[in-house]
Amino acid sequence: MKNFITRTISGTLFLAIMIGAILWSVHAFWILSCIIVVLGMIEFFKMTIPKGHELQKIISIFIGLSVLLLMSVNNVFDDFQVINLLFGIHTLIILIVGLFTVIPIVELYEKSEKPFHNISLLILPIIYVALPFALMNLCYSEGHNLYILAFFIFIWTNDVGAYCFGMLFGQHGKHKFFPRISPKKTWEGFIGGIITVIIAGVLISKFMFDGNNMHHWIIIAIITSVLGTFGDLVESMMKRSAGVKDSGKIMPGHGGILDRFDAVLLSFPTVFTYIFVFNLYSGFNI
Repeated sequence: MKNFITRTISGTLFLAIMIGAILWSVHAFWILSCIIVVLGMIEFFKMTIPKGHELQKIISIFIGLSVLLLMSVNNVFDDFQVINLLFGIHTLIILIVGLFTVIPIVELYEKSEKPFHNISLLILPIIYVALPFALMNLCYSEGHNLYILAFFIFIWTNDVGAYCFGMLFGQHGKHKFFPRISPKKTWEGFIGGIITVIIAGVLISKFMFDGNNMHHWIIIAIITSVLGTFGDLVESMMKRSAGVKDSGKIMPGHGGILDRFDAVLLSFPTVFTYIFVFNLYSGFNI
């Protein structure tokens, strides 16, 4: 009971912070994204490279933040011409490319027995953790904060739908979805999550976007549900490999940042690509 209360309070606070930042302003969401990226990358390093390579870790986190800044510099710093001049897009591109070369060079002096392994683990979180939030801020900078909100509603709806359908119809565990990684996931829960987000897609299209392009929102909902589920599995796979139960302890009852955003990290790049392609090449906005 105590753990349920802790999870409820922690989860409610998390929802309030996320929704508040999304609806408040691009600056609030950018700051929150920076915090999430830093904490998420630190958790990743604790699971994969627990000791040593501190300089490379700092460089990797800095590159991650630079990618996030690169995607949003024109919008976040629109009113700050001096900062915009110092951290212009061209400057950031040169900086990021240069820092990427620093990681393998520094590894030369570590005298490590597994340099390929270390370099890969230092570069991977930039793609896995930082890039999805960079794309979110790029999407937000186009004035589409409601797109971001709709995406997170799909993520949360999928979680609730999968849990409820799994408890109702898959409680005997006869139809395991991916038992090697997550014994508790069932096909009933997976299908239930998809059904739930399709309903959410219809409602979001109707009440948030005046019923426009409902079929597109249903497709985005399905993409989010399917890839979000696999994002959960991928993070579980990494935790099993690292021999840990949770990626961190920052959220009581929920684990760490990676535990909370595992579905987001794998699904949003594809969702962004879908939105970008239709906004760019079609005659209408989603």
